[in-house]
Amino acid sequence: MKSIKNSKFINLYLPVTLEQTFSTISTMLGTMLISGLGSYASAGIGMVDQINFLFMSVLTCIASGITAVISQCVGSSDIKKAKDCANHSLTISIYASIIISLFLIFFRNILLSFLFGKAEQKVLDSASIYLFFTSISLPFLTLFNVFTGIRRATGDNLSPLIGAFLSNIVYVIVSLFCMNYLNMGISSVGFGLFTSRLVSFLILLYFVYFRPRLFTMPKLTFKTKYNILKPVLDIAVPNSIDGIVFNGGKLLVQVFMSGMGTASLSANTIANSIANLVQLPSKTFLITCVPATGNAFGSGDMEKTKKVMLSQTFWASITQLIVNIFFFVFCQKIYFLYSSDKTVLIYTKVLVDSFLVLTPIFWATSFMTPSALRATGDAKFTMRISIISLFLFRVFFSWLLGVYLNFGIYGIWCSMYIDWIFRSIFYLTRVFSKKWHIKN
Repeated sequence: MKSIKNSKFINLYLPVTLEQTFSTISTMLGTMLISGLGSYASAGIGMVDQINFLFMSVLTCIASGITAVISQCVGSSDIKKAKDCANHSLTISIYASIIISLFLIFFRNILLSFLFGKAEQKVLDSASIYLFFTSISLPFLTLFNVFTGIRRATGDNLSPLIGAFLSNIVYVIVSLFCMNYLNMGISSVGFGLFTSRLVSFLILLYFVYFRPRLFTMPKLTFKTKYNILKPVLDIAVPNSIDGIVFNGGKLLVQVFMSGMGTASLSANTIANSIANLVQLPSKTFLITCVPATGNAFGSGDMEKTKKVMLSQTFWASITQLIVNIFFFVFCQKIYFLYSSDKTVLIYTKVLVDSFLVLTPIFWATSFMTPSALRATGDAKFTMRISIISLFLFRVFFSWLLGVYLNFGIYGIWCSMYIDWIFRSIFYLTRVFSKKWHIKN
């Protein structure tokens, strides 16, 4: 039994952990490079990230839906259904990503001016350049996510690891070369990102089509059938609405922040970058909980499914606590790698310290638990709670604390924590109920 558990750890959790580690470290290095160009550059990237999160919420939901459905199909041994869903999901992802990409490329300056007109012009200029590169590479990222979802649902976490490892090496090398030898400024990181997304897409394309696992992908279809896509859309559409509203609310919060000064915007970007590093354990469990829960649910064993959801949430919180303590004790000098601006550093440290205290308590239950619920098809409930919590707590309290009461960036992050607490209460209550047993 012990060897089985060790094998499961090596095959499931370790590859995902390494993949997330490579991605996070390369992203951090990119943020450090940009921060070296000045606070306006990191502030611009922070604004673009919120726009990207909004539009990517539509596209990543398809990948999440296909992961959950194929996991259920594997659990019930329905391989034909898994194959058809994967093929049609790939087609709809191509169409959606190209449309969104073209929209962002041609309307990016109008969008930035409308949302962040209060920001300094240098910040807006940096944001426009970076948004161009993230937009043209969006289809590659989307297809990489879909291919990754297909592979993970069939039990393969190694190919996404290979894709992440090689693409992130490309990202760092290309970004450094463009910055140090071609003097491309903020375009350096943008071009590095484009190249890395192209590489990751090609690697996963190779594995899905030329190294199949459990089933061989059929020839790509250009016509989609609703009856085949329905199981995916039943999860993806509510999840997509949830993501659009959630990231739209965060974008609105970013609009509030745009009037708080470049130092606050820069600190927010740096704090989020450090938070991504600290959250490696939670992000690993966030990814693995979907196929694990979907597979258990597909087998028809509801008690086992419940145990999987709770155990994943529990261990995510425990490992997060250990990492947070280690970071607080040994990694305090990491702030100076991003900036030498004292105001930015003070803001950043307060934000990260609060994050270290509260993530082990509330993050997994507010974000990982609903992902597990969606894997059972209980997407409509998680969507409703997310929307209510977003507007009632995160958006309203961001305005109240951050703008009206003038607590600035601290008020923005405080509202985020209030949002986490509300979500945790309702999602945990749902897991202990029997309502998710019925497919929605």
